[in-house]
Amino acid sequence: MQEVPEMRTLECDVDEAWIDVNDHMNAQYYGILVYRAHAAFTEMIGLGDDYVHTTGFGKMVVQGAMTYEREVRRGARLAVDSWLLGLDAKRLHFFHELRVLETGVRAAAFEQLDLHVDLGTRRTAPMPPEVVARLEHFSAQQCAAGRPDGVGRTIQLPRN
Repeated sequence: MQEVPEMRTLECDVDEAWIDVNDHMNAQYYGILVYRAHAAFTEMIGLGDDYVHTTGFGKMVVQGAMTYEREVRRGARLAVDSWLLGLDAKRLHFFHELRVLETGVRAAAFEQLDLHVDLGTRRTAPMPPEVVARLEHFSAQQCAAGRPDGVGRTIQLPRN
């Protein structure tokens, strides 16, 4: 059996400057940490800077949603784990979990959809078939153990 690809894309300590008046990590830093993790994951899966400079193609976020589940307090050590849940020729579906390492508790989850883009025309464009095949294999390996909780959540008010 092959090993599941590594999902840990970021580890860091909460910076004192990230603490707000409520004595917890301000919401904007959840997004910054997920963005940094997403950039690292993009490199890990071969769509990072080298891919952009070599091919003239890149990817851009078209949709994203953050769910805040627990507050993060001063002094916490954090980790982000990332998944490539699926893809087609022009779209990639990602999921990131922000966890407090000391407790293992998930503090936030971020789901996003990226588009593969021709950076010359600024329009969506299909990925090369060999890239799609490699990423499909990676995604299948990664998701073989199951998908993270909360995939596909929507924002809506409860109906009365």
